[in-house]
Amino acid sequence: MKMTGESSFETVIEAHLLASGYTPVAPEGFDRERAIFPSTVLAFIRATQPKEWAKLEASGATSRVGTSA
Repeated sequence: MKMTGESSFETVIEAHLLASGYTPVAPEGFDRERAIFPSTVLAFIRATQPKEWAKLEASGATSRVGTSA
C-alpha cells in the first residue's frame, strides 16, 4: 500500500536530513516562549562567536539564560 500522507512526507524529510548530517534534537528541549532550542542556539554561539560569548560570561548574562561555557 502506497503511503501519501503527511507523516510519510515527514519520514522522508527526516531520513534525508539525517543522511545529510543533521543531528536530531529532543523535542523536550524546545522553548515554546522563545521558539528555539536554547542549548543548540547557545552551543552555536559559543562555537562561532567565542569573543562575544566571553563578554556575555563576564557580564553574568549566561547565568540568566541557564547556561555557562
